[in-house]
Amino acid sequence: MSEKYNRKNAVEYAIKYGKRPNPDYVYFQGNDCTNFISQCLRAGGAKNHYHPTHPWWYQNGKASICWAVAASLYWYIRTVTQEKGFGIKAKTVSIKGDDSYNASIADLLEIGDIIQYRNNQNRIQHSAIITGFTYQGGIKEPLVSQHTFEAVNIPWRKNFKETIFHHILSIN
Repeated sequence: MSEKYNRKNAVEYAIKYGKRPNPDYVYFQGNDCTNFISQCLRAGGAKNHYHPTHPWWYQNGKASICWAVAASLYWYIRTVTQEKGFGIKAKTVSIKGDDSYNASIADLLEIGDIIQYRNNQNRIQHSAIITGFTYQGGIKEPLVSQHTFEAVNIPWRKNFKETIFHHILSIN
């Protein structure tokens, strides 16, 4: 049975700790974005998942690679979604750059959803969480909170080769 993701709790956590890290978690100076996003997902109710090939967990000051590394979190979500078992499942949509963003993507997104970014070397390099929205030309535009650099409710558009949107469907 899948559990509902508590988007409100995830977003409240992101806003509270977006500019100053939570001292209850390890902080990866200069590379904390995905660790922070995993903390937000945990605040939304996601539980440790000791998956055989893509484990996502944080325990006693230690984190799995899927918890802390952007590309690994991406593959964790994709793998678990395909398996339809325990874990964080999402409908994932990607666009080249940010110019292809349109109303159909905007309509899919909610607060608490995750955005990841692929760089020109084809590596998923950054993760952020949607913590609000603004409207530009009648289209709902996400505002994100993130670490590396620490920010709350900034525009989602960044200079990356590809933008990946994960609309969280369920957790656990």
